[in-house]
Amino acid sequence: MANRKNWLGVLVIVLVFGMMVVGCGDGSGSGTDPALNGTWVIEGEQGYKFNNGKFEVFSSDAGKAMGKGTYTTSDNKITMTITHFSSIYLGLGEETNSFDSSKWYTKADLKALGVPDDNLDIMFAPYTSTYSISGNTLTITDIDEEEGDTHTQTYTKK
Repeated sequence: MANRKNWLGVLVIVLVFGMMVVGCGDGSGSGTDPALNGTWVIEGEQGYKFNNGKFEVFSSDAGKAMGKGTYTTSDNKITMTITHFSSIYLGLGEETNSFDSSKWYTKADLKALGVPDDNLDIMFAPYTSTYSISGNTLTITDIDEEEGDTHTQTYTKK
């Protein structure tokens, strides 16, 4: 009987420790701010869709997603990394024989199609900005390290 109590005590300690470790995050995935989840627009249909570490960027010009990838957040900074570009963003339509207008293109896909490595490295590089959320307003500030300029955009949650 005493042996069962000891095992029960150990089990409780293990469960509590496990819950503490799992509970350290924000519940939305490692390194993501759940307040970002949703669709944020700046002008009409231009903006971002964030969902627990994944995002899409879309433009009113194309009316469709132009790119998608992953993101992490920490200390009011967001780091986004594009993993796929759409043919719409790349300026490729159905008239282009070597591209599928409905396909997402990865870095490997574009490399196979002859896009130079230097261009690919820039297109798929992680990009960090500061952000803040106040109610239904998302403000993202980009810093151009070369120029020393900042560029701020304000989005509204849809």
